[in-house]
Amino acid sequence: MAKIAKKSQGATRTRRTSRDLFLDKLKTLSSEETPLITNQSLREGLKWEDAKYKLIKRQLLDEGLIISGKGHGGKVGLSYGEGSMPLSIFVSYSHADEGLKNQLLKHLNPLKRMGLISDWNDRKLTAGDEWAQEISKNLESAAIIILLISIDFINSEYCYDIELDRALERHDAGEAIVVPVILRSCMWQHTPFAKLQALPKDGVAVNSWPDLDSALASVAEGIKIKAEEILADA
Repeated sequence: MAKIAKKSQGATRTRRTSRDLFLDKLKTLSSEETPLITNQSLREGLKWEDAKYKLIKRQLLDEGLIISGKGHGGKVGLSYGEGSMPLSIFVSYSHADEGLKNQLLKHLNPLKRMGLISDWNDRKLTAGDEWAQEISKNLESAAIIILLISIDFINSEYCYDIELDRALERHDAGEAIVVPVILRSCMWQHTPFAKLQALPKDGVAVNSWPDLDSALASVAEGIKIKAEEILADA
C-alpha cells in the first residue's frame, strides 16, 4: 500500500498543468508559415470551456510567454524565444537625458529577457569604432526607433537634424516604427514627429508623473504592445 501511495504522489508531481497543455498545443498547431493560431482553433484543440481558455491565455500573456494577434476572433502565438531573432530597437536621445534613458532601459529589460527586443544606443560604442558609421548602421537596421524627447533633444543638431530626419523617412516608408517618448515637458507638439502617437499615455511627460517607475512602466508596456503588433503582422 505504501508503494502504491508513493507512486500516486509521484504521478501527481509530474501531472501536466493547464499552462503546459496550452503551450504544447500551441506549439503543435503553429509553424513558421503559420505562427499565429486562431483562438477558436486552439480552444477546440484543447477541448476547453471558454472561461478556462481565457483564464490561462491571460496568465500566459501577462507572463510574456505568448503574444496576441489580430484577426476574426483573435489569434495567439508563441513569444520570441531562445534561438529567435528579437526586434531591434534604436534609442535616440540627448546625453543630457542619460539618467532617464538608463532608467527606461531597466524597464525594458523584461522584454529583452522574453527575447522580444534588443536595444542599441551610442553608449554601446567601443574604442576604435567609427561612431557615425555605427550609429547609422544601427539606425538603418532597427525595427523600432525610440525618440527620447526633451528640449535638449530638440536643440541637439545631431538628434534632431540627422537621427530624427532619417527615422521619420524610414517610418514613412514603412521600414520602421518611430515611437516618441516624452521625457520632459517641451513644445514637442510643434515638431515633425507630433503626428505620431507618443508615450506615455496622452503624451504626458515622464518627469510630470508623481511616480517615475509608473511612468516608465507605462512606456515599456506601450513598446511591448507595439513590438507584438509588428510580430503579429509579420
